[in-house]
Amino acid sequence: MFRSRTALPALLGALLLSACTSVSFKQGAGGNDYKADERTCLGTTTERTAFLQCMEAKGWWTRSTEELSQIALVPVEDSDTAEAASTAAAAIPAETAVTAPAAPLGSGAEARAQTVAPAAAAPRDPLSRVRIAMWSKMGAGADDLIADQKRCLDTLGDAHAPDTMAGTVSRGLYDCLRRQGWTGLTLR
Repeated sequence: MFRSRTALPALLGALLLSACTSVSFKQGAGGNDYKADERTCLGTTTERTAFLQCMEAKGWWTRSTEELSQIALVPVEDSDTAEAASTAAAAIPAETAVTAPAAPLGSGAEARAQTVAPAAAAPRDPLSRVRIAMWSKMGAGADDLIADQKRCLDTLGDAHAPDTMAGTVSRGLYDCLRRQGWTGLTLR
């Protein structure tokens, strides 16, 4: 796992130093897929913004190397933890907080009320959607990801199919792929 966390910054650094001016990514797609979609989009416009919108409509995520230098990809768990921590205090309205009764007089304890947060949230819905920018598994490629997704979907059903246009997967599919060694990365 340590290697995959250090490989991404090295890859981004190499891209920044190379002659590339942009990088494109589409889950499960390869170079030939990119070339075909690129030809289609270039056939409709010569203006860069319209070209990028056309590619995005076909499911491609394209960013300039300058934009990439400002982007941080983090595992979904890290993103969830950071988001939960930053919103936890604000998410509990004052009227939902529970006040513990004061200690009885003469008990030796301070007699003051204490505010206690409500119980932890219920388990996550397996059909809820998780945004994934890319998947990472040491030594694995796009074909491996597709095969592992198929195995998971054979068990979970079509309701869990990834939405490649929106860049999301169901929580159930995400958890299944995690058990197979994949790490879902999202933008922070």
